[in-house]
Amino acid sequence: MRSYGVIGVAIGIVMGNAVAKVITGIVEGLIMPIIEVILPGPKWQDALLHLGRVNIKVGLIIAAFVDFFAIAIVVFFMFKYILKVDEPK
Repeated sequence: MRSYGVIGVAIGIVMGNAVAKVITGIVEGLIMPIIEVILPGPKWQDALLHLGRVNIKVGLIIAAFVDFFAIAIVVFFMFKYILKVDEPK
């Protein structure tokens, strides 16, 4: 495995941020509308859990978890591929 140093870390951060934006767009524009059709009820992202005077936005939390897991899967497979390509032969 090569040592890429600070430039490699900076490129990784920039690319990670860009990939996160793309995945967030895919989740919000494609996956969430499909889930909205499958799940009953109006606009499930607006679902609230009422605990006394506190309203917890459960729909936003679920959407954030879906977004996180989608990004985690993409990053996992990207790094798995990069490490496989970078192996000494």
